[in-house]
Amino acid sequence: MASKILGAMAAAACVVALASAPATAQSSGNFSAAFGSTACAINPSDGTLSGGITSLPDITVKVSGGNGVALVITPSLVTGLFTSNKLTNTSTSSTQNVGIRVKVSVDGSTAKVIPELGSDGVIYDQRFIKVTANFINQLLQACSSLTDPTDNTCLTLTESTLAAHAFNYYTFDLTPGTHEIKVSWDVVGGGGGEATCVGPGTVTVTQVKNFQFNTPLSFQ
Repeated sequence: MASKILGAMAAAACVVALASAPATAQSSGNFSAAFGSTACAINPSDGTLSGGITSLPDITVKVSGGNGVALVITPSLVTGLFTSNKLTNTSTSSTQNVGIRVKVSVDGSTAKVIPELGSDGVIYDQRFIKVTANFINQLLQACSSLTDPTDNTCLTLTESTLAAHAFNYYTFDLTPGTHEIKVSWDVVGGGGGEATCVGPGTVTVTQVKNFQFNTPLSFQ
């Protein structure tokens, strides 16, 4: 009798192990990453930016079949902003606006990438700064007395900022097979002496799967 009970228990354990094997295989996802190592730096004497990277390597990821498969894409970047507002004897106000906007595309499109959904990207860093000296009469008098034709600046406000950012992008409802993930960025504003810098940076792509098969995968 004891041997029959032990035999039944062993058979049951075998059934449980076999039943759990597919779930274990399904839960193993894919992970890919890219890295750009050149760091931005702020010049300690004048605040100008140097170094940095211009792009991150594209990532090719293979997506498995089945419902509930999604990708979590995380670009992590150090960003730098440089502004230098100057007032002269003819210009008593200076405005500068500059930022860095990051875009993630899948197979060349942002249509299914959240939170972009076809937009131009997500702002990682932006600075607006305005300097006005109209109310400082003594400063205006000092500005008007400047006669050097090569440099009539009477007030300069220079700012540099480095910041580290990470943002999670999501995409789902992809067809099984290989897809290309691309991270890019551009400058928002600028044109008045502002400057930006990016680096170092990484991007990670993780494949996840929703195991509640009776509930469609969605993002709110």
